[in-house]
Amino acid sequence: MLSNTFHSLKENTKNKNIIRSYVKREGRLTSSQRYALNNYWKKHGVNLSAENLDLKSLYKRRAPFIIDIGVGTGDSTLNHAQKHPENNYLAIEVHRPGIGQLLNKIESNNLTNIKISNNDVIDVLQNQIPYRSVNQMFIFFSDPWPKTKHQKRRLINKQLIELVKKKIALHGRLHIATDWHDYANHIQNLCSLDSALINLSANKLASAPRPNWLIRTRYEDRGLKLKHNVWEFCYGFNLNG
Repeated sequence: MLSNTFHSLKENTKNKNIIRSYVKREGRLTSSQRYALNNYWKKHGVNLSAENLDLKSLYKRRAPFIIDIGVGTGDSTLNHAQKHPENNYLAIEVHRPGIGQLLNKIESNNLTNIKISNNDVIDVLQNQIPYRSVNQMFIFFSDPWPKTKHQKRRLINKQLIELVKKKIALHGRLHIATDWHDYANHIQNLCSLDSALINLSANKLASAPRPNWLIRTRYEDRGLKLKHNVWEFCYGFNLNG
């Protein structure tokens, strides 16, 4: 049995009519992952609540705040947090094996600047993230849901963008990467229609330069093996108030 301190998404999801951007297809937990969930979640995990997080209390300091959405096993988050100890990170991931792996990595590297949420990003942004508190937001290789009948599940949609605009700090940045061409077009079209988003690429119709801090993960490698191109996007914000 997993510790009661680890609240699964199923426990927090009451409305079955909500369209989520994922389907829980996780495999069996390894003994190491199960141990991490039972023993490290209380230290590094953030359960869903109806109140804004007190970021200073959570991280024991004030620092730039970065949210990484859909982190998988957390390799990119871990790499960024190690290179930038001056930042605080919230990794959002719903699949328990990946969470277990990231918990083990955080613990073995003695990191104190990463916390993990195991809930849907919409719920987290709506309920827990303070207004104008996020300095950067990362969305790397989220599920493209390529079939037309499934595209309503795509994470990057108008609802998410509206939430990001409320939570992003002045001069904040939204970084996105995908290896799916149709999804890249969807993202570009969606963001180009919103006057609050500023495409920071020199060529507005092309991918932005790859950030030098973004490492290749197994999700990107999988796309490259399929001969997919990778599209990078970076947006600033024209915000009032």
